[in-house]
Amino acid sequence: MTLQFFYAPRTRAFTTLWLLEELGVEYALESFDINSGRHKQADFLALNPMGKIPVVVHDGTSVAETGAIAIYLSDLFKTNALSPSPSDPKRADYLRWLFFASGVLEPAYGEKFFKWENIPSSSVAWGSFDQMLDTLTEGIGDGPWLLGDTFSAADVVVGNGMRFGQMFGVMPKEGPLGAYAERLTSRDGFKRAQAIEDRESERFPRE
Repeated sequence: MTLQFFYAPRTRAFTTLWLLEELGVEYALESFDINSGRHKQADFLALNPMGKIPVVVHDGTSVAETGAIAIYLSDLFKTNALSPSPSDPKRADYLRWLFFASGVLEPAYGEKFFKWENIPSSSVAWGSFDQMLDTLTEGIGDGPWLLGDTFSAADVVVGNGMRFGQMFGVMPKEGPLGAYAERLTSRDGFKRAQAIEDRESERFPRE
């Protein structure tokens, strides 16, 4: 079995890096400077026509989009049980949260970052930023994780998306979301991923 991971530091690809470290599987890291345009070259576009990272290639099969990668890898590698089985009642919420990250969380950030105004919440999939925030806060609840006592790939995907919002000042750093972030960043898998991120950031410093 071979597993390649195309990655660039200081990008959303950190989510997949963290997931791989939580899974504890061997992979070949194909790291590059995002400003080099490597992800727009023909061989990369054959793996992901969007020309975006992350991308993983497992035994010749390419998988793109963070949520799809999370489902694929977590179902494939069961060592650390980061995905509920199809027969587990928690599977439905697990999948909902994975799609929540790209379908609700990120567009809601766009509403804030780009100052989209007068958008009827009934006409867009993410509803509104405030609705997203209330739903996420309620979903975390007493935790410790999105699926209660069970840590899953959904925590990696949603959790890192939440942290992105905290870093850019649109998500609360205190209260339930702050406590959730502390639990996430205290995990060994996160710490290993952060060490790799720091190393690769030094290899490819900002210009």
